[in-house]
Amino acid sequence: MTLPNPRFEESYARIFGHGISMDESADDFFRTFYDRFLEDPDIAVLFAETDLSRQVAMLKKSLFTLVSYYVLGEPTAELDRLAMVHKRLGIAPEAFDVWMQALIDTAQEYDDQFDEATCLAWCWALAPGIAYMRLMLGKRGSAEVSDADPA
Repeated sequence: MTLPNPRFEESYARIFGHGISMDESADDFFRTFYDRFLEDPDIAVLFAETDLSRQVAMLKKSLFTLVSYYVLGEPTAELDRLAMVHKRLGIAPEAFDVWMQALIDTAQEYDDQFDEATCLAWCWALAPGIAYMRLMLGKRGSAEVSDADPA
């Protein structure tokens, strides 16, 4: 992947390998993420009946979707679908703050070169997609969606 944010790209590569694909070795990262994310009692309630192995796969896709928005500068159909799933489930906008912090903390654990500048790079790469998701939560109307588990 070639991004206008080389520090993010380098950190991403240290964690997941080069390129945009992730293999099963990334599952440890995402399980650690979910351990952190679910420490918040309000979030844990949302995932009480969720198959976390399925969520790991969905989170991989969601992370790719957020990075795609950053790279492309416009929402994809997948980002719109993801936003509508979260809206239909009644996810509070504040949940995205918890999600982002858990992701940043997990990236810091898995990237031995993670520093303040790397943290900012991750925020810079993911904040546009998170902002878009928050915006979509506030819009009226709904759409039919599938894969209704939040990521």
